[in-house]
Amino acid sequence: MSIDLDSGERLVLRSPQDALYALVSDWPVNGGVHQQRAIDFCRAWLAGRMPAETVRQAFILAALEAGVPLHDDEDGAEAAVVNPPV
Repeated sequence: MSIDLDSGERLVLRSPQDALYALVSDWPVNGGVHQQRAIDFCRAWLAGRMPAETVRQAFILAALEAGVPLHDDEDGAEAAVVNPPV
């Protein structure tokens, strides 16, 4: 998965640890409910208390909340995640 930053750079996220860095350091909108929940879930993953897929879903909601362009490029495709299933 990757996101497009306001600077125009694409940030590739390979783990919940990468997602946590993005949420804390590069997020364009701070204080969102989904942003904070995703941060909490990333920290829980680091402590071994949260599955990575749950963190991924929380991150997607945070990206939608903040209007951050999100790309699912695990298979090499550049398909944007516009309206993922909930």
